[in-house]
Amino acid sequence: MDTNPKQWVPKVHPATRSVELEDPMNLHATAVPGDPEVMLRCLVQEFAGMGWDAEQIMPLFRDPFYPALNSLWCAYGEAGIRKRVLAALRQCAVLNVAATIVEEPETSESEPELIELGIRTNPREPLQEGSHGKGL
Repeated sequence: MDTNPKQWVPKVHPATRSVELEDPMNLHATAVPGDPEVMLRCLVQEFAGMGWDAEQIMPLFRDPFYPALNSLWCAYGEAGIRKRVLAALRQCAVLNVAATIVEEPETSESEPELIELGIRTNPREPLQEGSHGKGL
């Protein structure tokens, strides 16, 4: 190992260093070794967790601005990606939630009927007409 101090540069956090023309701090996708099937399943699970279905996920594979997804699309083709996306969605499921916000509660003119709850002392004994069990 060379211990020449002239070849070393001081450590500077990227957020505090100045931007230089030779280092525009742009992100670039780089291929790494790994299993593309696992990566595809993980990516689909991420979108499924946000409530996306296959019809929302599929266009992302055709978009060159998503290089990881687009390279999988180039490798497997449209039919291969669709088959794998649908299989991944069957395994993890998609949760969709719909909510309705009611600004003002509905007012009802009549009040609900109150019912006295009770416990039967003998489960074989039938309840009497108008009775809901012995009071608590």
